[in-house]
Amino acid sequence: MHTVLSNAAQPFATSSYSIFVAEVASMTNEDLFLDLLLEREADPDRRIALLQHAIDDIAAGFYRQAMFADFELQAHREVEQGRPITAEVLQGLYLGILGEFFGSSLDDQDWYRNTWARIPHFFGSPFYVFQYATSKAAASLVHKRMTEGGAEERASAVSRYLDLLRSGGSDHPITLLQKAGVDFDTSEPVDALVATMEGLVGRLEQELDAISF
Repeated sequence: MHTVLSNAAQPFATSSYSIFVAEVASMTNEDLFLDLLLEREADPDRRIALLQHAIDDIAAGFYRQAMFADFELQAHREVEQGRPITAEVLQGLYLGILGEFFGSSLDDQDWYRNTWARIPHFFGSPFYVFQYATSKAAASLVHKRMTEGGAEERASAVSRYLDLLRSGGSDHPITLLQKAGVDFDTSEPVDALVATMEGLVGRLEQELDAISF
């Protein structure tokens, strides 16, 4: 739908949208699809699976990708400062960042020291992973505004979102998102994502409490 609307509204030169905006559209669609699945699904086990998958998706798509982005930035800074880059250096960087993000909640952290080596984005698409985290936050805010509040507010949010999809690559991604009501100069996108995570966890707990084991 993003491509169809962009191609219809934009000339060829600006019809191609950035990855930054593409991920927002993709993740917003996932949020809306989850709403539909949960609305239609009567089986409690499947509802639990859907909620757990959505929670895992936020953990992987926001928190973990933010951690990856921090590692990538620090690794490049090592290069910029003329320091030699070895596997041992990158292992140390990764374990340090892992500790900062997870603290004592993760057992056997040393086991994960080579995780960086299997993330293809670090090698094939440098500075890509941060877009997963930012787009996940933006999508949470867009979804919240399209599904909560009064009918007029929801309709306005839908209209702004469709305008975003029609905008293609006609402006800087941050500017396009601001027009859609997502301002990364504020904490609103991240606040919306945290609230979404909290809501999903609460719903999962309710589903689990309702099951007789």
